[in-house]
Amino acid sequence: MEAIKSLYLRAYFFIMALYVFFNKGIAYSYLVEALWLGGIILLILNRHKYIFIWDKRIKVLLFFLLITLVYILWGAKNYPLIDTIRDSFIFEYGWFVFILFLYQDKLAEIWEVLFHIYKWFPLVALINFILQYYFPFFDTFTVFGDVTLLLYKYGDMSVHLLICTILILLNINKLSNKWLLFLTLLIIFDFLVIAAYSRAGMLAYIAGIFCFIYFAKDSVIKDALKSFTRYIPWALVIVIPIYLSIQVRENFQGRTAGFNQIKENITSLTTDSDNKILEDNLLWRFVWWGKIIDYSFSKEYFLHGKGLGMSLAQSDDIVMTEDDVRSPHSFHLSIMARFGIPLFLLWLYWLVLIIKPIFQRKLSHQQLAITCILIAFIFNASFDVYLEGPMGAFPFWTWVGLLFMSVGVADAKAADSASLDTGSDTNNITDTHQADSITQPNS
Repeated sequence: MEAIKSLYLRAYFFIMALYVFFNKGIAYSYLVEALWLGGIILLILNRHKYIFIWDKRIKVLLFFLLITLVYILWGAKNYPLIDTIRDSFIFEYGWFVFILFLYQDKLAEIWEVLFHIYKWFPLVALINFILQYYFPFFDTFTVFGDVTLLLYKYGDMSVHLLICTILILLNINKLSNKWLLFLTLLIIFDFLVIAAYSRAGMLAYIAGIFCFIYFAKDSVIKDALKSFTRYIPWALVIVIPIYLSIQVRENFQGRTAGFNQIKENITSLTTDSDNKILEDNLLWRFVWWGKIIDYSFSKEYFLHGKGLGMSLAQSDDIVMTEDDVRSPHSFHLSIMARFGIPLFLLWLYWLVLIIKPIFQRKLSHQQLAITCILIAFIFNASFDVYLEGPMGAFPFWTWVGLLFMSVGVADAKAADSASLDTGSDTNNITDTHQADSITQPNS
């Protein structure tokens, strides 16, 4: 069984790397869904020795997973089963949180693997931009389904760039000066590209990195930040002339890389923009969101929402330019529309439970990093179809799982330390820890 678990963990992060590097281009490979199913089977096989933390956040998450099963039965009566199940994964991807707890003892190893994945991300993002806009062959090159392999949503890219930046700061002593300069160049260039193509992505990155810096409680992160930022002036001298010289075609939203586009994006956030495409993009979102809020508070849908299985775009009579968009560009409003106001409020409560500890400034470096990463995920998901699909949901719930695992490890260390201070023997340490912070089913 240990050999199977080890093989699964390798497959897990190999698939994670594919989704980080290729995003929507492999979304229809169904690798994540196969991994999800394999993980559920692994959970069942290891049920007698399975250990996980048991607190409010876990309880609320488990409730979402179980109530979604009820919604599947309800939706399947009126809509195709495949569509109903697909919509259910708005929460069912959350089982990855529980799957990861099979590897509670490998947290340090997992962090090392993630660092090695993400330190290459800025280079991969740059290559993606070059191939996508300078080599027409890749406009039609597909591997899975009808989506081109290099189609990368820039909002998603911003979240992964933030993760890369934070992991670099946490592991800055592992990188040479040349590596740091190289990565700084790439991160700045990638951020400028993202800022031109995605307003939500730009803000998600800024929000995440601001929180990480502002809520850092000790000098370790601040010293790492100083070491990193000393390369920024040199990087800007190189990056800005290159960025100014870029001449690429507009994307499907009518946007192109350049400082003028960034200026328009920023302006459109606070005032009316002269760019009709940007204004229209905001308008249809507000119209759709307004409809969702209106009917969600009606007597018909208040308690349970519309359910699963239907396309919200069609049921709400929203004209879409993309045929495959089934949900509004806001994960929170997707929950409101499909599950009703009570579950929407419970979702907001769960988010509060996740984010609240950051204000207490008592988090470890890992916990602070993950919380800031989750803030970026949530911010981007507020303005895009992000956590509804595997490109965003798989890494999001992976980081949620890592946060809970980190809390479990911290609680175990605290319990061990407290027991040692009072002179308790080893058996008492184990019993106290299991009684206070974890749940273990009986064999």
